[in-house]
Amino acid sequence: MIFRWKSKPSIWPIKNIPTPGGKKVWCSSTVQSILQNEKYKGDALLQKSYTVDFLTKKKKINEGEVPQYYVENSHPAIIEPETFDLVQLEMKKRKEAKGYKTGGNCFSGKIVCGE
Repeated sequence: MIFRWKSKPSIWPIKNIPTPGGKKVWCSSTVQSILQNEKYKGDALLQKSYTVDFLTKKKKINEGEVPQYYVENSHPAIIEPETFDLVQLEMKKRKEAKGYKTGGNCFSGKIVCGE
């Protein structure tokens, strides 16, 4: 299965489902955040951020200062877990790719322009 999307927001009418704001066109950043958030898979990563000072209510993103907990099947999934995992693999593959590659065969991306 190959996932193809472009970054232009005008190509995101998803099966006539309106955005949370009621618009007909989805922004690519919104779709990407959905595809990267484990909550849509039905899981939850706890303590992504934590409160540094309770009096000022200052929060900080957790970079290992406090333990995080991953809870599987914590709530009903919106995206099938298998599809979510395939998308994660595809996005990782595209991030690691040098140059533009969308195909999955062994010769994809082997020839790169010398300019």
